[in-house]
Amino acid sequence: MSITVPIASPDKPQTAEEVLERVNTLVPVLHSRAAATEKLRRIHPENLRDLTEAGVFRLAMPADVGGYQADEETVAEVLAQIARGCPSSSWICTIMIAVSVIPALLVDAAAEEIYATPDLRMTAAFAPTGRAVPVRGGYRVTGRWLWNTGGIHGQWFMPACMTPTDTGEQMLMTVLPAAALAYQDNWHAAGMSGTATNTVTATDVFVPGHRTIFVKDLAEGHYPARRYSDDPYYSRPWLMYTNATSAPTLLGIARGAMDSFLRTLPTRGAITYTSWSKAAEAPVLHHQLAKAQLALESAEMLTARLSRLYRDAMDTPPSMQQRVQARAWMGHVATLARDCVNRLFEASSASQTLLAADLQRYFRDINVLHQHAAIQPNSSDELYGRFLAGLGPNSDVL
Repeated sequence: MSITVPIASPDKPQTAEEVLERVNTLVPVLHSRAAATEKLRRIHPENLRDLTEAGVFRLAMPADVGGYQADEETVAEVLAQIARGCPSSSWICTIMIAVSVIPALLVDAAAEEIYATPDLRMTAAFAPTGRAVPVRGGYRVTGRWLWNTGGIHGQWFMPACMTPTDTGEQMLMTVLPAAALAYQDNWHAAGMSGTATNTVTATDVFVPGHRTIFVKDLAEGHYPARRYSDDPYYSRPWLMYTNATSAPTLLGIARGAMDSFLRTLPTRGAITYTSWSKAAEAPVLHHQLAKAQLALESAEMLTARLSRLYRDAMDTPPSMQQRVQARAWMGHVATLARDCVNRLFEASSASQTLLAADLQRYFRDINVLHQHAAIQPNSSDELYGRFLAGLGPNSDVL
């Protein structure tokens, strides 16, 4: 197979570590545009430009198509640092980095077609609210998906559909060109406002079979014979990767909230209706700050452990326990990150509720992202508990 690789600019990062260095310098810049990103309800165009030039969207792509095949720890730190500056931008990057792996899991015809796209950006929707009807050579896809994060910024979209098989209905992921879709500009949310998580529809769109894969195969790591079959980086369960890449944005939001709190703390005077002339001198604040920092540090450690868990899957196929752990640990990072941010918000003055303040944005963002169906820990805790009790998983998304 021959893949046409877009020519990279000579000043673009040469390694994943250089991508991280670029992103670290962008954190204050992303932070300065966070309010504008909210108002735009999509990624700020200058953020999209800067993150593209920094190589962020190529982090998990194969090296032979200009990607970095970055290790999990580097990907996690990149996403966490982006979220530290702008959570909405980080969540869009999370989706696009994870989905950029998909062409390498499909047959070569799909990889050749999709990876030839300059500055490739792909998005996905996992709620199976579409229908894929088998036809000669592929499927006819029709559906409406409510949660297509960042879709207006992508060239390809991978929605989940239900399709009939010999063994009954199954979930199938299909890859459609953005040009074949209709978008509604209807994302108005209390938090993560800049993610452009708009509704998208497809009507009787033909999708060739080489651009489809069953969710069961993504969960178990069963892929067709292809160019990347012998590369362990592209032989692991992909759904497990989505858990590893979701945790860093949650962590980064907690980092950003801590930055905001500590930045304003020296300027805070008396705690109204108390005898404390400076907020920083109040013991109650010391307890609140310590507990918030411990939650942040715990989220850091668990995110790092989650990255290692997925990295180790290159050497040994992960067990069901490890797949369950990946989802459970990601959910617990959400719990820890929200605990950190909420404690800081509670320890802040009423001035931090103003829309001009930074902390309120992190507060809204973490509480909204915590509600994401694949993130909220009630389901992942139940899944983990069932496994520990000797029962089978009650979810295919692991």
